[in-house]
Amino acid sequence: MRSMFSRFAIFLCLVFWGIGVSAQDPDFHIYLCLGQSNMEGAARAEMQDSTVNPRFLMMSAVDCVKPARQMGKWYPAVPPLCRCRTNLGPADYFGRTMVENLPEKVKVGVIVVAVGGCKIELFDRDNHADYVATAPGWMKGMLAEYGGNPYGRLVDMARLAQKDGVIKGILLHQGESNINDTLWPQKVKQVYENLLSDLKLDPRQVPLLAGEVVHADQQGVSASMNQIIGKLPTSIPTAHVISSAGCTDGRDNLHFNAAGYRELGKRYARKMLALQGYPIHSGNPLFTHLFTADPAPIVYRDTLFLYTGHDTASVMATNYKMPDWCVFSTTDMVNWTDYGVCLSPQTFSWATGDAYAAQCIERNGRFYWFVSTFHKSDENSKGGAAIGVAVSDRPTGPFTDAIGKALIVNEMTTDMKHAWDDIDPTVFIDDNGQAYMYWGNGSCKWVRLKENMVELDSPIHTFMPRNFIEGPWLYKRNGLYYLVYAGAGTKPEMIEYCTADSPEGPWTYQGIIQENTPNSFTTHPGIIDYKGKSYFFTHNGTLPTGGSYRRSVCVDEMFYNPDGTIQKIIQTTQGVKAIIP
Repeated sequence: MRSMFSRFAIFLCLVFWGIGVSAQDPDFHIYLCLGQSNMEGAARAEMQDSTVNPRFLMMSAVDCVKPARQMGKWYPAVPPLCRCRTNLGPADYFGRTMVENLPEKVKVGVIVVAVGGCKIELFDRDNHADYVATAPGWMKGMLAEYGGNPYGRLVDMARLAQKDGVIKGILLHQGESNINDTLWPQKVKQVYENLLSDLKLDPRQVPLLAGEVVHADQQGVSASMNQIIGKLPTSIPTAHVISSAGCTDGRDNLHFNAAGYRELGKRYARKMLALQGYPIHSGNPLFTHLFTADPAPIVYRDTLFLYTGHDTASVMATNYKMPDWCVFSTTDMVNWTDYGVCLSPQTFSWATGDAYAAQCIERNGRFYWFVSTFHKSDENSKGGAAIGVAVSDRPTGPFTDAIGKALIVNEMTTDMKHAWDDIDPTVFIDDNGQAYMYWGNGSCKWVRLKENMVELDSPIHTFMPRNFIEGPWLYKRNGLYYLVYAGAGTKPEMIEYCTADSPEGPWTYQGIIQENTPNSFTTHPGIIDYKGKSYFFTHNGTLPTGGSYRRSVCVDEMFYNPDGTIQKIIQTTQGVKAIIP
C-alpha cells in the first residue's frame, strides 16, 4: 500500500512538473535591461511612441499608480518601461524592432531596472549594500522603489518571467558615472556572470549587449568612456558593443533625445537579431543620421570598412559643401559601426576646399587614404584640384599627411583645360605587387605607384573610356580587370564599365550597369567581394530633404555572367540581407 502511494505521489509530482514546464512559452523572448539614466529613459515620449504592437510587453519591476501597474505583472510596452516617472529609453525601440522582424508567433518582453546617476557597483550582488549606504540623497527614493537592491529586484522579476518565457539576452547602458574607470569591464563581467549564475543561464544563449554613451560626434560629455566600453568584448566573449555614433542627444550632452533613443534601441535590436540568425535587411540608404557620398569599401581582417564623403550643404544650396570624410564598418552588412569624421582637408597644409571622392587601401599593415580636394596657390601649384595621401597604422586613423605635399597637382595634367580634372582617385594593387592609381574628370588618367604608395613610378597616362565623366573604380576578378566609372550614358550620370587583360589596358567598353540614381544627378561606384558575395555601393538623394548635394550611400548585391560581364545593377530600398555566421 505504501509503495502504491509513493508511486502515485511521484506520478502527481511529474504531472505538476510537466504543467509547469508547458506553461513556459519558448516563443516568449525575454530581455533584461539594466543601467543608469539613459537606460531609464530621459526623453519625453511623443505621439508616435504611444501605440505599440501587442506582441511587445513589459514586466513592471515596481508598483505604479499612474500608469496603473503591479510589480511582477506583464503589460503592453507603452512607455515608461522603467519606473512610473521615467521616460522613453532604448528598450522601447529595441522591443518594437524585435517584434517587427521576428516571426508572428514570437512575443518579446523586457524588464527594465535602472537608477539614474548610479555606478556599476550598484549592481554588484555581493557588495551593493556598501554603495547604497553612501548613495546621495537624491538617489534614495529610486533605490527605495527597488527595495534598496536593484540587482535583487531584477533577479526576482527575471525568475518570475522565466515561468512565462525564455531569457534571450541582457541589455546594458551604463558608464557615465564610471568615466575613466579602467576596471569597468571587469566589474560588468562580474555582474553578468552573477546574473547567469543566479538565473541558470547559458552565456552562449544569452549575450550581453552594451551601448555606448553619448558619442563625441554629439559633443558627449562622457564620450571618453566609449573607449573603455569598447574593450568589454575582451573581458566577455559573448558581449557586443552597440555604437552610439550619430544618435542625437539633448542639451545636456549626457542623455539622448527621443530620436537618439529610437535609433540606439534599433541598433541593439539589429545586433540581437543578427546574433539569433534572423534574416534582416540593411535598408537603403545605409545611414540616415547624416548625408554621405562617394563610397569606397575595403576588407581588412574579416571586417568591411566603408570610407565616404560627407554632404553638409543646406536644403536650398546649389553647390556642394563637403567638409570631411567618414568611416564605417560592418561584419554582417547590416549592423554598422560609425567612427565619425576621420579625415578632412584641414589635415593637409596645402589644401583648401571640399572633400571630394577618395579611396583607402591597405599595404604592409599601413592604410593609405587617397583623397581629392583643391590646392592653395603657392610655390607648388597655382591652385585647382589635387590629390593627396594620408596614412595611418589603423583603418580608422588617426591619419596624417603622408608626404606633406600633394601627390598630383593641376599642372601635372594638361589635357583638360578646366581646373577640376584631378579628382576621384581609385587605387589598386595587382597580384605582382604593382600599385596603380586611376583618376579624372572629363578624361581618365592613370599612373603606376611605387611600393611606398606615395611616389609615382611612371609617367601619367591619359585616355578616354567611352562616355567617361568621373569617379573611376579599378579592380580585378578571376584574372579580368574592371574599370567602372560614372558615365554619360543616355543622360548623366550612369555607371558604365570597361574590361581588360591588363591594368594598363587596352580597355574594351562593356556597357551601362546602373541607370540614374534617384534624386541625384551624380553617382559613384564602389565594388567589393566580401564573404562570398559581391556588393555594389553607390549614392542617391532619397533621404528626406536629400538631393544632389545631400546624398546618401546605398548598397545592393552585384552579380556576374559566366563570361565575367556584370549584370545590370538592381537598385533597391531593401538593401542586402545580413550575413549570418
